[in-house]
This record gives sequence, C-alpha cells and structure tokens, in this order.
Amino acid sequence: MGIEQIKPQVNREIKNLLVNNYGVIVTSIVKEFGLSSLEHVQKVAKNSIEEAKKDWSQNGIPDNPELNIWESILENSNRLFCKKINYLQQHGNKIDVTKFHFDYPKTHYATKNQIEFLFSIFDENIDETVRKYLLLNILCGFSYSSLARIFEKNEKHLETQIFNEKKKIMYEEVRLNTPSGKHNNLKLQSVLNIAKEIFDKGYSCNNNEKTLFPELCHSAIKIVGLLANFPATSIPESHALLAWMLFSASRLNAMQDERGSVLTLQEQDRSIWNTKMIEKGLVHLHESANGEEVTIIHLEAGVSAIHSLASDYRSTNWNRIVSLYDNYLAYNNCPSVELEKAIAISKQKGPTEGINAINSIQRKENLDSDDLLYSTLGNLNFQLHKYETAISNFRHAIDLSDESFDRSFYSKKIKICQQRINMSKKYGHSLSF
Repeated sequence: MGIEQIKPQVNREIKNLLVNNYGVIVTSIVKEFGLSSLEHVQKVAKNSIEEAKKDWSQNGIPDNPELNIWESILENSNRLFCKKINYLQQHGNKIDVTKFHFDYPKTHYATKNQIEFLFSIFDENIDETVRKYLLLNILCGFSYSSLARIFEKNEKHLETQIFNEKKKIMYEEVRLNTPSGKHNNLKLQSVLNIAKEIFDKGYSCNNNEKTLFPELCHSAIKIVGLLANFPATSIPESHALLAWMLFSASRLNAMQDERGSVLTLQEQDRSIWNTKMIEKGLVHLHESANGEEVTIIHLEAGVSAIHSLASDYRSTNWNRIVSLYDNYLAYNNCPSVELEKAIAISKQKGPTEGINAINSIQRKENLDSDDLLYSTLGNLNFQLHKYETAISNFRHAIDLSDESFDRSFYSKKIKICQQRINMSKKYGHSLSF
C-alpha cells in the first residue's frame, strides 16, 4: 500500500486505523447494505484509504481519522445507497435522500458485527486452510498482495482462494450468528488457535533473517480483544491469550538492533517496552483467573508477566517462574513444559542443574524431534566449556529445525565453539574459557 511522498506519520495512522477500525467500518456498512455488498464495500474502503493517504499528507491527519474514513466510504458508496433506497421505497417507505445517512456505530454494535463475521469465517463450510487469510482481509484490512507477501504465497492463487470463500458469506451459504452453545465453544477454540498462529507469524523467520510483522501481532490482539470483551466469548482462556499477546507485543520495539539482529530478553532495552500494553496485560491476566482450568496459555501468560515486571534481566524472579511450572506440571504431564522448567532452573541454579533437570524429564523421548531440546543442551554445555559436546548438540538441532533463521543461529554457535577449541589448541590452554 506504499505511496511515494506519503508522510511516515500518515502511514502509521493508516496502519493503526486498518487494524483497529477497518473491521468496524466494513462489517457495519455491509450489515446495512446486505452481505452481497461485502466485496464492493472493501474495494470502496481501499480506494477511500488511498485517497486519505494523499489528503492527510497534504492537509494533515484529521482529529477523528476513523470517522473521516467512514464518511468517505459512505460518500463513495453511491451505488449501494441507490440500491438500498430503491429497496426501501419498493416496500412502501418514503425516503428523504438528503437525510439518508448512517452514523458511526457504537462500540457494542460494532463489536457484535465483527464477532458475527468472525464466527461466520469459522463456519464448517469455510475452507479451514483459508480462514486466517479471510479473517485478516475482512476484519483487519490486509490486501491480497500484503497477505501473499507476508505468508509467501502466490498472490493470484491466494486471491482466488479468499474470494471463493468470501462468496459463501456474500451469498449466505453461511449465516451470521452471535455465538452461543457448545458448538460455538468449539468454534471459539478454533478462533483462539488461529489468532495465536497469526501472532506467532508476527515473529516469523524469513530468508535467514528474523522478520517482524508488528501489524500481524496487533491484528491478533484486536481479534482476541473482541472475544475477551464480548459477553458470549469472554472466557478465561480468551483473557489469558490476550494477556500473553500484550506482554509479548510490549517488547516489539526492543526486539531488534539497528542492523535488524534479534535481541534476547537479556539484551533488550526495557526502557522502550510498552508499559501501557503491560498494564493491560496484567488486567486480562487477572480476568483469566476466574475459571477452574489452568491451560498452557495461562502458564505462558504468567511466565511472560514475570518477565514483563522485572526491571532488568538480573531481577527476573526465576524462583517464581519455576513455581509456576511446578503448579502446572502437578496436574499435567507435559515434556515440553518440563524442558521450559529445566531452562528456568539453569537460570536459577546454573547449567549443571539445568542439564540434570533435562535428564530427569519424564517421557523425554517425546522431545527427540524437538530442536529446542538440543539447542538448550548446546547452550548449557557451551556455558560449561564442553565445546565438542555443544557442537554435537547444535548440529543435531540444525538437523531437526525447519526454520532457516534458527539453523543459521545454531551454525553461528558452532562456529564460536570451534573458535574456542582452536584458541585453546593454539595457546595450549584447557577448554575453560
């Protein structure tokens, strides 16, 4: 969507508007004009947004950007207005065309519209492989080209897939309903899973470099925020997932250095973490405690909260983190969580205790295909100056990893180990540095 000479602050405002208000605008107008107008309204919205970019760059960003776009879309929807007016007049209604206007929807109505569209996307008649793209297109304003770029898909093929599924909504092959009942609980779980998948893609690996897509992270937060704030979908797990997303997204601005290299929690400048997001995360973490079940996302949100509250890395409350893992493992046998606990123990008590904890994992063989197991062992053996063993661990991790970024990272660790070994041989020292 980039246009030359568009001011950076205008682009930021447009991205903000797309994530937070595009779904409100499109679903509300479509509800007025009819589902068959969906594609047309989206095209009008795209044109109005492009016009806004130029206008705002020349004349400044208006005080109420979303209302400005709303009115522009309505103004450019003459064909839909005529169709609506003709329909009403045919049914005996006298219409004063000069006063035919829709107000920007109130919060509850806007949320309800988006929730209905969201759950229609997860109807059993919609191809599940296309749902996340359809969701991002309708509710968050992602164009076909931007989706193809981010998810590395053929644009024409993806556009055809999305439009074929969109037609099922337009021609009412799926219904717009407010979620309720056990069947919709299953849909809700599917929505939460896809939202997390979208958020995770915000930290995706591409072309041997760590490429962040903040707009995906914020879109996932928007979707789960709708669920957490709508009575029928405001379950503890919705709040837990939203809390985890907010804690994680609060670090987006600190995750890379000037060269684009990824920074660990230990390396990040915490002064630029988004404290407002952390505060919101804590509110939703509190809300997530209202249920009886403790899920894996509750655990992840709790651990992330502890990291978010530490003023620096050395202040991290590892004892509390280990305690959270213990509480979860008391009711759930999960080797991957035991591995996370072992990593926390290594931070708490050192690499030897970390390796001992890994060796005591129940059903450890379930982790044999997990590169995290071997990369963790590699890091711990590196800390113990056991460089030959660490090299073996990292090579095993490379063989198991599907991510080019991770494989590149492990290769760099192997190179460092080899450098340490060569230095030791050259200067005749033992491998104790």
